Amino acid sequence: MYQSFTRRALAALTASAVSVAGLAMPAYAADEPSLLAGPEQELTAAVGESFAATLSVTNAGDTAVDGVAINFARAFGFEATEEFANCTYDSGVPRGCAFDQTLEPGKTYRVVVPFRSGADTYAPGGVFGQFEWQTKAEYRPAGTAGGGPELRLQEGDKLGESRASAWQNVEVMITGDNGADLVAIGDAVGGKVGEVVEAEVGVHNNGPATLDWSMSGESPGFVAIVIPAGTSVVSSPGCENWPAKSNRYQCQTATRFKVGATTTWKFSLRIDSVVADGAGSIEVNPDCQCQRFSRDLDKSNNKAPLSVAATADTTAPVIVSTGIATDVPKRAFFEFHPTVTDDVKVTRLDGTIRTQSEPNSWVTCRPHPSPPLWYCRTNTTTRSWNEFDAEITLRAFDAAGNASEPVTTTVHVDNLPPRVGFSPALRTVVRPGPVAISLTGVPDDVVQIKVRDVVDGPAVATLTEAPWSWTWNAVEGAGPCVLATDRAGNMWSGCTDYAVDTAAPVIDWVSSSSDYSSNRLDNGGGWVGAHSRVGAYVTDQSPIARTEWWVNGVLAATSPDFQWDTRAIAVPTANLELRVWDAFGNLASKSLTVNIDKAAPVATVSPAEKSLVRGTTFVTSIKATDRNGVAFTGIAGADYLSGSRTSVRLKSGKDGARTVTWQVVDQLGNSAYVKRTVTVDNTAPAVSFKSAPKNKAKLKKTVSLTAKSSDRNGVAKVQLLVNGKVVATDTKAAYAFKLNPKKYGKKFTVQLRAYDKAGNAKYSTKRTYRR
Repeated sequence: MYQSFTRRALAALTASAVSVAGLAMPAYAADEPSLLAGPEQELTAAVGESFAATLSVTNAGDTAVDGVAINFARAFGFEATEEFANCTYDSGVPRGCAFDQTLEPGKTYRVVVPFRSGADTYAPGGVFGQFEWQTKAEYRPAGTAGGGPELRLQEGDKLGESRASAWQNVEVMITGDNGADLVAIGDAVGGKVGEVVEAEVGVHNNGPATLDWSMSGESPGFVAIVIPAGTSVVSSPGCENWPAKSNRYQCQTATRFKVGATTTWKFSLRIDSVVADGAGSIEVNPDCQCQRFSRDLDKSNNKAPLSVAATADTTAPVIVSTGIATDVPKRAFFEFHPTVTDDVKVTRLDGTIRTQSEPNSWVTCRPHPSPPLWYCRTNTTTRSWNEFDAEITLRAFDAAGNASEPVTTTVHVDNLPPRVGFSPALRTVVRPGPVAISLTGVPDDVVQIKVRDVVDGPAVATLTEAPWSWTWNAVEGAGPCVLATDRAGNMWSGCTDYAVDTAAPVIDWVSSSSDYSSNRLDNGGGWVGAHSRVGAYVTDQSPIARTEWWVNGVLAATSPDFQWDTRAIAVPTANLELRVWDAFGNLASKSLTVNIDKAAPVATVSPAEKSLVRGTTFVTSIKATDRNGVAFTGIAGADYLSGSRTSVRLKSGKDGARTVTWQVVDQLGNSAYVKRTVTVDNTAPAVSFKSAPKNKAKLKKTVSLTAKSSDRNGVAKVQLLVNGKVVATDTKAAYAFKLNPKKYGKKFTVQLRAYDKAGNAKYSTKRTYRR
């Protein structure tokens, strides 16, 4: 036992101490204290015997340490034989000691602390102490100070070094024979099928030793429980179902199981059926492939029975009341609370509903927090505006499967909202003052109608019988609303939406529009074109009965909007006035100055008028400007293309005059057509030698050459080419050139090339000369 547990626990604790020390120690600066604990100690003591631990510390820093302390981080099994004034204790267990002494740099100090192993220490075995040296500032004492003398540090030689910095470990081998007897505690309960009963099982440490497995983290009291047949677990706090979904559970005591202590677990068991000889069991530390306490002093009491005495339930539940009042119509969805009793427990209350042509109706029930009540809900219809009778049938069941007699209740379902009408009619515009209002078409089952001046306001009147009428003092900003309720609880709310009109119409804005844009005219910077549609946005509680548009004092139109032709207006601005009247004669007007722009955009078209173009196609483009912005530029006429564009490639056609037509439109809709006529010239000019040495002539000196060239649209230039390269160009009609044969080889070719003004080119025949 000592080798299997204590050594493993000590190794784990040492590793833990190194880890804790590594985490706890900061990276000290040069002027911060550095405490180095003494070496590990191995001691031996019998059960209940005293022993002394020598704890030492070295100031490994460069400065003196004013006050130190020992924190007894772990000291289970280390009982105090004497309580010192500068140490603290918790139920006889030492927690730490503080020393108001100065530790000089490089010096070592020690203290001998007397301990005793507890009478309940397991043997053969061991206890392990873990002690941390701290500065006085770091130390946080716990427990109560002792009443004895003061424990003092003594300066001495260095005894060695800890492998865990400020942590010092003390291992005490406990000799002797002091074991433990763990006793299983079973239980026997009983009840009827369907009941949930509580069984309490556990384990007792009958000593004489305490089992302390806290270093390993394992439980010394591992318990295996077999659930009795015919039952199922409702809850098992602190225990685990293993294997999952089986009738076996595992429970564990704490890692330190003190002598005389008892640990129990409660199982809530539902009795599902009567099973003969179906007892379960509880067993402490059964054989298993796991870490367990295997040296129980008396294994005969490690197992105890867990039994449930089940009796059959033959008594059916009784539906005492359905909780449905049949003298009052029900809404489509309603709740009710049946009363159902049983000698054990009602586990289910089923409900069905039978209606005419309502396949989606349903009833659901669940237990109420206050038994024997149940909470039920039903939805009798998924449609609106219907009324019918329905039969609701309830049947209760207990866990044993006993069923009550079915109980059927007929209810009248009223799913018709109590809608009413108004006189005057909805949305009527009325004048301020008393207005007599009557409700029309009020259903016979209406029990109450609340009247409000506004939809969410307080009730100003409550009507409970005919005549359903009242007098309303009409004021601006209010409109009567009603909330009608019938006997079934259906409600309907509606508002008259009456308009109390005392105000003039509001002309929110005046605007003009074209096919391309719109703009406000009432903001001081509005524009209209030669033809613009002018309109306004007017709001009023009552309808607008009359509209007038006036231009420069003259009535121009009486429609809500009109097409304004400004071409006859010679000045750049005009006065526009709008007058509107509502149904009650309230007048509003707005007068404004409008800017007039009748001019189309200014455009530049390329190619320019009478330009020459050549090739099968040519590109034409347009640049347009306008003070109100250009809205559209496009090709019109015979070359019409849809859409706005600023450049397009057109077919040239045959030689001769060719007309291109562009359309330009500004944002106000002013439009113009811009035409340009170009000349298509795809005919090359004529060219030949007028005077020149004959072909194959031999030249000895510079000679003169002349050319003749013609074109109906004009010759632009004639070039002299020697061996295919341009050596001279002449743009005047004489077209004269000088040829120096010395610049070329013994044999060379001469040729003419002419360009017309459209860019067409033509070559003459070649002549070959020798030098």
